[in-house]
Formats: sequence, structure tokens, C-alpha cells
Amino acid sequence: MWPSLFVHGLADPCPARQRLRLLARALLGPDMDFDFDMMLAKPPQSNTPTPWHADAAYWLDMPDKRAVSCWLAVDATWLDNGCMWFGPGSHRRPLLPHRSAAAGTHVLTCDGSEADGVPCELQPGDCTLHSGQTLHYSRGNTSDCWRRGYVMNFRPLAMVEFERQRNYDHGQAGLGKIFGAGQAHAADGADAVA
Repeated sequence: MWPSLFVHGLADPCPARQRLRLLARALLGPDMDFDFDMMLAKPPQSNTPTPWHADAAYWLDMPDKRAVSCWLAVDATWLDNGCMWFGPGSHRRPLLPHRSAAAGTHVLTCDGSEADGVPCELQPGDCTLHSGQTLHYSRGNTSDCWRRGYVMNFRPLAMVEFERQRNYDHGQAGLGKIFGAGQAHAADGADAVA
């Protein structure tokens, strides 16, 4: 989580973030703002699927549920290296019940199948957009190539503040515990202890 704290080029004024923020505002309203970012990677021959889920199952229950996740392909994605599959129309339905995918993990899953899904193969620089309600999943990577994606999430600024007031920061505070007292790049350009 939070690669923009460690990579100067991903923090504002990151051109991709600026463009995607404008797109989020065009789709969901002028109050949409950046919430968090993350890198997702499937190493070659890792063959670990990401189970069917909707991102909103991981989030706080908020009064305003508008949110969009922008998945920007760093590498080409296709069936064999774990491209994402989406459940058409799932963003219009109530959030499905989720359960733990495996004992001792924080990974959630819900009912979904490839028969009901659509694969979305991408080239580097391509981007998908999905709401927190959208069901999605990916197969494991059985290829000899990486499958990496950079994700940025946008939601109403009032809801970002709602989250932070409840100490829900998508793991940002825990980075200091993971990385010790090292320096990280803060979004305002100053160095911050992570």
C-alpha cells in the first residue's frame, strides 16, 4: 500500500493521478478526491489466484458509497498472467456477502465464476475503472512474465475525511511499523517518517 509515499513520481503532481482524478470527478461528481494507492504484483509462475470479491467488502460502511478504483497496467495482462475478470452489472447490485478466503488470512471472497465474468486484457498504460461494488477476480500467473498494476482509489473528500477520523487509512500508519523509522516521501513533498 501507499507507493506514492516512497516513489516521488507517484505523489502529486503525478500526471496519472491528476488525469484520473479528473475522470473520477467527471464520472461521480466534483467532490471526488484521492484516497489511497497500491501496487499489485503477480510474479512469474506464481499461480496464485485472487478470489472473487468486491473492494467495498474491505471498506468502512460510509454514508456516501461513491468510489472508483483505477487499475493502471504496468505490464501487459492476459489470461495466462492473471488479467482481471469483472462481473458485468455487479456494480448495480447489492454487495454480496463475503467470507474469509482461507483461515488466518485477511483475504475475502464471495460467490462468483468465470462463466459469469468477462476477462479484461490490457497493454501497459491501459486502465480499468471499477466501483467498490464491482465483482472482480484474477487467475494466478502461469506465464514467465510479471503482471503488475498500479491502483489509485478516489472517493468524495468528505468520505476520505470520514475514514481518517475513524483511523482508517488503508494501512498508512502501519508502514512505520513495517519499515522502521526510515524516511518516506510525503505527498506534500516533505520527507516524513514512515
